[in-house]
Amino acid sequence: MSDEPSARITLKEVYQQVQEMKSLLEKLANSLPSMSRKLDDLESEVKEQLADHEKRIRITEKRVWQIMAIAGFVSALMPVIIRFLDV
Repeated sequence: MSDEPSARITLKEVYQQVQEMKSLLEKLANSLPSMSRKLDDLESEVKEQLADHEKRIRITEKRVWQIMAIAGFVSALMPVIIRFLDV
């Protein structure tokens, strides 16, 4: 025989490793439905927040245009008001 290091793996050791992997896979399979539900809940929560932000942006945009319209109207009337006050 040679002096090279070697390892001996028995079927018993392989069987034990397979059983450990099987138990880990079962644990993962059992946790997947709860993780899926959590992800679905998180997704719906994010969609609600995005919809809320979009609604707020639309309201703010509407107010800005209203203010711009008022400012334009006032600036257009200012020369008339100044002439009226000078008389």
